[in-house]
Amino acid sequence: MRYELLGPLRLVDEATHTISAPKVETLLAALLIRANQPISTDELLDELWGNEPPKRARAALHVYISHLRKNVVQPAVDGAAIRTHAQGYLLEVDQGSVDVFHLKALHARGRDLLDRDPESALEAFTAAARLFRGPVLAGIDNGLIVGSFARWAEEARLECLEVIATCSLRLGRHRELIGDLSRWVEEYPLNENLREQLMLALYRAGRRAEALDVFQSARQVLREELGLDPRKTMRRLQFAILSSDAELAIAG
Repeated sequence: MRYELLGPLRLVDEATHTISAPKVETLLAALLIRANQPISTDELLDELWGNEPPKRARAALHVYISHLRKNVVQPAVDGAAIRTHAQGYLLEVDQGSVDVFHLKALHARGRDLLDRDPESALEAFTAAARLFRGPVLAGIDNGLIVGSFARWAEEARLECLEVIATCSLRLGRHRELIGDLSRWVEEYPLNENLREQLMLALYRAGRRAEALDVFQSARQVLREELGLDPRKTMRRLQFAILSSDAELAIAG
């Protein structure tokens, strides 16, 4: 069994499964986020009901845990188990079966290789970015545990995209990068790193006017959304493009 959090929550073996009961789905997500770590009953109650738990919330939590043990997390099937802990519960699971641990391993490998082997770093970060299947834990109410995880995961994905662009530019793959960067800029319109990388990729591909258009678009969006002008590095890049600075043609 594989447990996938980097998109709508799903379980995958010979087939793909989802959890139809919202509270049970939220509970499983919280336990997976804290996989192999104890999580207190109070934290789980807060995650499921916030500041307004029902009178029999603890009894309901026990029912949900029992349901997961009987129908989802079964030691005989994949070795995973929900253990009762002194102050709550612990989901014991092989890290290799949870996509988040795979993401962290690929990210660490990419970071380690970034300065000395951009080709291998690019492969690692590309594989990491492909683990994301859509909005993280889409459809699950954002309590503290799920909300914090979703924000972290979104930041991790964005970092992967930025580093993919950095490595591709170092390797002289600016032409192949333009399509992806254009999509990422649409997805993250306020991200100046991606816009600068798109400007540079377009310029190196001989599309100087389009690179300058990216700057103008950034200035308009930033002023409308944040009341700010583009940052200094983007303004410097615009000037370098306008003056056809020879250094822009040097990757890395």
